[in-house]
Amino acid sequence: MNGYQNFVKIFGSGIFIKSKEIKKKYSLQKALSSLYIIPTFFKGIYYIPTALERKGHFIENKQDFFTSLFNIYYGRKKWYWALSTAARNYGLEWSATKILEIVSMKKTKTIMISERISSLQEKKSYRSLTLAEYYESLDVNILYVHKGNQKNFENIKIDDMLGPVCNKDQLLYDVRKYKSKIRNQNLKKIYNRIIQTF
Repeated sequence: MNGYQNFVKIFGSGIFIKSKEIKKKYSLQKALSSLYIIPTFFKGIYYIPTALERKGHFIENKQDFFTSLFNIYYGRKKWYWALSTAARNYGLEWSATKILEIVSMKKTKTIMISERISSLQEKKSYRSLTLAEYYESLDVNILYVHKGNQKNFENIKIDDMLGPVCNKDQLLYDVRKYKSKIRNQNLKKIYNRIIQTF
């Protein structure tokens, strides 16, 4: 615990940090092997768990985790909660899909979190199993990042709890726009149900 406490004194905890920031003051390899930091789903960005999270191998505030992660990777006001995730926020969708969807200005990306967890569990090392526990605690199987343009960002609002989220008009526009591009058939059915609620 001593090494972790010293690491936290240098960088803090419950925050995201980029690898280049760690390298300036600490050994990145040591931080990784000691699980002082957790790799996120974006290259070069790591999460420093709090003492409580480190002890229990979980992420305490899932919502803040993802919001802060997207803020650091995409930049504030350059992404928003969209499609089925936004629909759940408005009470238009109730399926327990364990899917998160956002729109950003960067390229389309699908992150299969459940597959990453399975892969880590198969390795059976302490580090791999611990990382799997952290990721499992997020309660998300898939993260879809849809590429938008500047027009998409004209109709977003900042929700105190959720962060940036599209308004209902943008939600309907996005569902119609991205429905033909998504391969997940269950998600397509959800999109159709969302359209029917308008």
